[in-house]
Amino acid sequence: MNLSDLLEKKAIRKAEPDPLQAKECLKAAERDLEVAKGNLEKSHDWAFSIAYNSMLLGARALMFADGYRIMGEERHKTAIEYADVKLGEKNRELIALFDRMRSKRHTAVYEKADSISGYEAKFAIKTAEEFLVKIKEKMR
Repeated sequence: MNLSDLLEKKAIRKAEPDPLQAKECLKAAERDLEVAKGNLEKSHDWAFSIAYNSMLLGARALMFADGYRIMGEERHKTAIEYADVKLGEKNRELIALFDRMRSKRHTAVYEKADSISGYEAKFAIKTAEEFLVKIKEKMR
């Protein structure tokens, strides 16, 4: 997958870079990461889901900074694909974790309560922290 593929399948469209929107999205991502940490003892499902949302917001911040917008269906998947393209091969494992979190979050939110273990929730937070570091590096 590359940027041309995403544009060709109309998953994304070119737009004006929006540094303010990127900054606000990144701020929300950092907020969600802190909220996820605060919810770890209350609900593993919710802490995991908020950590995932933090990553999603980070990917969207990168898109806003670069001047792209998501179109069509599968918006979460498109954000992950965009992050994969932009963060590159050396971050492929991190992106794979992000995508697995997408599926796991779907189950926890829509199908089965209490499906996330304490270990998974803690690992999701650690993954989100690492992901946001990579996003910030890329946005510099």
